[in-house]
Amino acid sequence: MKKLLIALFAINILFSQEVESVENNRTLTIYKDSFAIIKEPILWNLNDGKNITSFNNLSPNIILDSPFLNIEGVEVKSQTLNKNFYSTDAYLKKNIGSLAEVKPINDSAVQGALLDINSSSVSINTNKGLLIFQRSRVEYIALKSSQVQNKFTPQISWEIFSEGLENITAELTYLTSGFSWKPIYKLQLSNSDASAALSISAEVVNNSNMNLLGVDIKVVEGLVPIGNNKRSQNMGMVASRGGMSDKTDTLGDFYIFNLGSNLNLKALETIQFPLLDELLIDYENLNLKALETIQFPLLDELLIDYEKKYIFENSEQDQKDEPLSIEISFENSKENNLELPLPSGVIYLYEKDIDGALSFIGKNNLSALYKGGSAILDAGKAFDIIGKRRILNFDRQNNSEESTISIQIVNTSNASIKVKAVEKIFGDWVIKESSSMYIKEDASTIYFPLEIQPDSSELITYTYRKEWK
Repeated sequence: MKKLLIALFAINILFSQEVESVENNRTLTIYKDSFAIIKEPILWNLNDGKNITSFNNLSPNIILDSPFLNIEGVEVKSQTLNKNFYSTDAYLKKNIGSLAEVKPINDSAVQGALLDINSSSVSINTNKGLLIFQRSRVEYIALKSSQVQNKFTPQISWEIFSEGLENITAELTYLTSGFSWKPIYKLQLSNSDASAALSISAEVVNNSNMNLLGVDIKVVEGLVPIGNNKRSQNMGMVASRGGMSDKTDTLGDFYIFNLGSNLNLKALETIQFPLLDELLIDYENLNLKALETIQFPLLDELLIDYEKKYIFENSEQDQKDEPLSIEISFENSKENNLELPLPSGVIYLYEKDIDGALSFIGKNNLSALYKGGSAILDAGKAFDIIGKRRILNFDRQNNSEESTISIQIVNTSNASIKVKAVEKIFGDWVIKESSSMYIKEDASTIYFPLEIQPDSSELITYTYRKEWK
């Protein structure tokens, strides 16, 4: 009886005699739209006259009409893509009930009837009962079958005419789904001063069933239209081209980040790489497997300045006592050791306590930040800083309204703080009188900038008047 061995983390590739893959020159460029471009350099050993050659080291998620062969010095008569292939999962599901052998990593193989297979687990029925294995912990599945379907990848073949014997290098480019990436930011705040360490990583996800070995990996910031007429949402990332890192490049209106060369991106595995040069990461030994997530360093860790403010925001009729919101902000500027476009992503906030221990204090979505812009982050609520708002007087007439407001900020902490007391007033209004200086931010917003010493409080009163016809 024949036996089919399926490695869950790899697609075994056999090249035809006519084609040789050029090692360490493959390029994977991942876009944010859950697709990627793969460039495959190939060495062609051509005979004089007509040649029929093929290449099957392709992603099973290939976008079928996308392959493009860049070759010079010969004539390409035709290109044929063979789409008659199975995915390993589809083939295994077709063989539910068959005898299978599952080999866990660092454990003995187990035989039983295959009951179920999905993206996360494999189930078999053994003489000891039902066993369920996590796919990320399975080394291989051996399926015993009398009829083995051995074509699990698409294949492209070409008819090429050459004048004489030639060794020519071509480059095959195609689009594939199953890959995505996003930036991961980590901002470490210091409680001793207003400086922070900003780290940026690229989390790369391989949801394909394909291993990519010896590949150069790049990621692109910006959304590209794929198969529809909707306009791409490009996040406004092109405000400036100045001050770019040596790890970045440009592609029209998009930015390319080079993550490294000669990397291995394998199947069904998750890896994270911290953004610290001093860790001396050996990139040649990194593995990015199919269905895995990896964080690659985008930029060196940056020391930046930030500002912490406490926000107390209210509308006209609010009366409440509550802790103030904490706002962390920083400028994307040369003076702040940045001056480069930052892609949209998630940012994790950490703060060191008086003992130097690092504690998690929040997670935010960071919008794309152009050069010269400001990032504003939510860092939760302040337990020991309380805002109190009262309506002291309210007089409403047929065509007017007048109200007197009291705002008190109580700082029970042992540190001086900056406070922004925000008031929302709608309609046609004026401030008749105020006990403190205020700033009109827009047509419906004023705020009071305050600095409050430890164990003290600040009281504000103001009166607004609204009129209408």
